Amino acid sequence: MDRQQQHLDYLFRSLQHHPSPYLIYEMDGSIKWANLAANYIFRMENLSDLTIKKIDTEESVSKTSNKDRIALSYETPVEVQLRNISFFIRTRVHLIPVEKSEGFLLIEVLCPSREGLEALQQTIACIEFDRIDLAYQKQVNLKTGKVTGIEALLRMRDEQGNIIPNDELIPQIEGESLFSLVVLASLVKLSEFFAVKNPLGLKKATIYLNVSAHTVMHPEFCDVFMNFVDSMNLKPHEFGLEVTETAELSNTKVAAKSLQTLKDKGIKIALDDFGAGYSSLRYLKDLPVDVVKLDKLFTSGIDDPTTGRLIGFVVEVCKALSLEMIGEGIENEKQKEAMINIGCEIGQGFLMHKPEFLETFKPVGNTDG
Repeated sequence: MDRQQQHLDYLFRSLQHHPSPYLIYEMDGSIKWANLAANYIFRMENLSDLTIKKIDTEESVSKTSNKDRIALSYETPVEVQLRNISFFIRTRVHLIPVEKSEGFLLIEVLCPSREGLEALQQTIACIEFDRIDLAYQKQVNLKTGKVTGIEALLRMRDEQGNIIPNDELIPQIEGESLFSLVVLASLVKLSEFFAVKNPLGLKKATIYLNVSAHTVMHPEFCDVFMNFVDSMNLKPHEFGLEVTETAELSNTKVAAKSLQTLKDKGIKIALDDFGAGYSSLRYLKDLPVDVVKLDKLFTSGIDDPTTGRLIGFVVEVCKALSLEMIGEGIENEKQKEAMINIGCEIGQGFLMHKPEFLETFKPVGNTDG
């Protein structure tokens, strides 16, 4: 074995158990090797399970010095085909020179943490094996009991069928291209609900999909939501988006443009968890929202006089701006009555309805749909 081959063998052995996924991509377009982390993340039984769209290396090769043959490295998104699904992943590509050949590419899948890699693996499995679903929770008029809206909540399951907490997955993957497949799968499920919306007595109710600010501000996702409205032939305000993680709305100029584009399509915009985290009254002034959802922390503390006055203030602001307001997290009659007395007309919480899947969702008693 020559010295160069010994060095390559040492490289492969040292990366075999590395926590980051590594792949070796030959210049002919084939994958020749994957370390244990890559096999785990992509659930590969054979190297042929994964293919990579050809990477243009001509410019990189031309920059590689023939004299010292020092490896080049650069970050780039790479499109992969994993069995039946296709998506982009963030990578760092290392061009490894080899004597008497073009060399090969060592592809490192970039992820900020071990938790991120676990989330990537679980999300890929959920997409591949159709383990993405939506649970639906009613929003009701607190005085009449009429259902005014439905919130669709993302539910992803593990191999045993257990629901994976969203906060374990979504923050890790929502910046990845892969998340677009989660959104598309959610919309497929949502289309099933819209198909029975009227028979369920929800003709005039708005069906909201819970999404992050990161999602609605991405041009690709805006197009996805607008195409969904067209494909389902939905009327204005039949479909809405509840925007969470509002810290990312801090660039209100960019956020306002994205939200206005969606609103112009007839998509109703609700600002979720208002009063918690980074939400502020400035958002109500600068962003084209239709609905304010008061964070459940306010509901749980409604007995406190100061909290009650704050809720009353938000109610008055919403009325002045012609915005709907929904009180979240209502779990008992006392909280419900307090909300009514303060002036909050619409509520959501376990007292009125616990989230359930479409299979068990029963028709509501709205007399006028």
